[in-house]
Amino acid sequence: MTRQPHPRDAGGRPLRTMRSYTTWSLVGAMAFCTATVAVGIVPQDRVLAAVAVGVGAITTWHSWYWERGGPWWLTALAVATGLGLWWTVVIMSAPTIAVALPAITIAVVTAAGPLAGWGWTAAGGVLLLLPTIPVALLEGPGMAVLIAVAVAVGYGVAVTLIRFTHYGWGLSLELDRARLQAAELAVMQERYRFAADLHDIQGQALHVARLDLQLARRLVDADPARAAATLAEVEELLASTIAETRSLAYGEREVALASELANSGELIRAAGIELEVVGEPRTGGPLDALLGLAVRETTTNLLRHAQPAHVRIDFPSGGVRIVNDGVDAPIREPRGLARLGERVQAAGGVLTSRAEGDTFTTEVRPA
Repeated sequence: MTRQPHPRDAGGRPLRTMRSYTTWSLVGAMAFCTATVAVGIVPQDRVLAAVAVGVGAITTWHSWYWERGGPWWLTALAVATGLGLWWTVVIMSAPTIAVALPAITIAVVTAAGPLAGWGWTAAGGVLLLLPTIPVALLEGPGMAVLIAVAVAVGYGVAVTLIRFTHYGWGLSLELDRARLQAAELAVMQERYRFAADLHDIQGQALHVARLDLQLARRLVDADPARAAATLAEVEELLASTIAETRSLAYGEREVALASELANSGELIRAAGIELEVVGEPRTGGPLDALLGLAVRETTTNLLRHAQPAHVRIDFPSGGVRIVNDGVDAPIREPRGLARLGERVQAAGGVLTSRAEGDTFTTEVRPA
């Protein structure tokens, strides 16, 4: 059975960038909330402010695991310290701004991990509202209702923001999976086209050869000379078919640039990649037969080995240039391009490929 990668291990550079941005945004937001609460408490109770910093540090630590949840002991520690801080605020009649940290803590731990789910989210809301009961007994129902509303609103906002973060990340994963499936589909379409070309080359030739061989068998006694001529025709036909098959296998069959541009454009756009085609190709040059192959090979490579967001195709100096921004790591020239480069050189042209930053450029032009 093939092991499916965890979402944390999936995706290319754009997905990893978004994961990093989301992680540091949440961690930074938690740290900012902790600092804000601590600054608000310090003038009245420095010890409680230090406790709040500790609770905030645990919550910030837990938010680092926002994608799939932290370990169970960290979750338990975050819940215990968050609720402990809230009860301490009630018992000591401390500044109510401190309740923001417990609300954020419960929102964080119920978004992913062992306590993920709307049931646990609702249970967390109930736990946050329980301390308002002694507030009602000690300071009256008006104050209890005011605090309960503040807690509910703060908790609701925190839950909404964190849940939307997870929802957005889920959409990003779905889009990335769709992009990968589109790239795989493009490769399958290329294989199908190869099979269709192979059928076009061999199907008719083999059928004609079969009929000629049947004719030669009938003539071998009645007209040996004609039978020999028929066999020679079959031999010539098979030799031509073998040569065409070899050309197809090594990508040497002439490919029209216009049709390849249209086909590659459909594949690139189907993969969710922005395509920009600048100008019109020049025809009548010595490399016309190879430019379409260059477009096909480059399209296959960028769909299989890169994660570009934008592809640009233009036609400088009677050639073609394809630039994509999907370079994710140091790469070497694909073998298909290396073989095509030898043919381009033999035809009096130059094929170059180079990586510059996050872009990869393939260009075929006259020498």
